[in-house]
Amino acid sequence: MCLLGRASGAALLMLFLLSSSLPAEIMTPEVKQVAERFACQCGSCNNQVSTCPMLNCGSATPLREEIASKLKQGMNEQQIVNAFIAKYGKVILPAPPPEGFDLVAWTLPFFALVAGFIFIYALIRTWLHRRVSVSAGAGPNGAIPETYQKQIERELKNLDL
Repeated sequence: MCLLGRASGAALLMLFLLSSSLPAEIMTPEVKQVAERFACQCGSCNNQVSTCPMLNCGSATPLREEIASKLKQGMNEQQIVNAFIAKYGKVILPAPPPEGFDLVAWTLPFFALVAGFIFIYALIRTWLHRRVSVSAGAGPNGAIPETYQKQIERELKNLDL
């Protein structure tokens, strides 16, 4: 029984060592530098292709292989980026490029934040001015004007308790 356990443990260790060395062959520093420009498309890790932690990822591994083959063909980083955008669309990028319509995705949140601060500032100023005007209409020394005081007294007399 122990012999079988040791053999399976050794087999698992060999499998782990072999499988972990395969991506290292594909992941040269040049491939890693280019792969940092792309998002993994597997849908579960939400990482860059260069840092996808999934072993034998169905998206990152083929993309790394494709980057390596394009580098062997003599393409530079920008040519590979342009080829990937043409093939996969802008969804391959980890963030929208700050140009054209995509610039709105970068700037709109900041404008909305500034507009919200301006709105809150104006609202607070309005509330503060109302408080000053209400207390200013209360009469001298904050007393209730005489006409209102008489009306209050009349209503209190007519109140049935």
